[in-house]
Amino acid sequence: MEIHDEIEITAPVERIWELLTDVGLYPQWNPLFVNAEGELNTGARLRLTVKLPGIEPFTITPTIRAIIPPTELNWRHRFRFPCLFGWEYSFKLEPLGADRLRITQRSSFRGVFAPLFAFGLGAAVRQGCEAMSAALKRWGEKGSIQCLKC
Repeated sequence: MEIHDEIEITAPVERIWELLTDVGLYPQWNPLFVNAEGELNTGARLRLTVKLPGIEPFTITPTIRAIIPPTELNWRHRFRFPCLFGWEYSFKLEPLGADRLRITQRSSFRGVFAPLFAFGLGAAVRQGCEAMSAALKRWGEKGSIQCLKC
């Protein structure tokens, strides 16, 4: 099962990359991954708190599979038995001009239990992805903010 979401944003790609890769800022703007800890390096593990609409927050510990500044970030969370269920998430930033880009999010579920997950939580994951895209657009297009950490 795969969930795919795209949005176009009028902002420099570097600004959106900063939002995505400064995990310390997630509690301020990110409605899907409401808390994050860890370093964004290939092979490193993150600790992410996921908040899906209508579901109690839960924590996962994905491994960074790829980070290619400023265009790609990909992680995978494997549960105890990967053949039963795994979750892969990716962001791709595609510049469309000097201050415009398209962001594509992909959320893929694999394993024996993926169809059950899709049936039970697929709609919530889609809503979460859409909420995160809207938040990236809202925060990314705020022209009055010069420094996201200020």
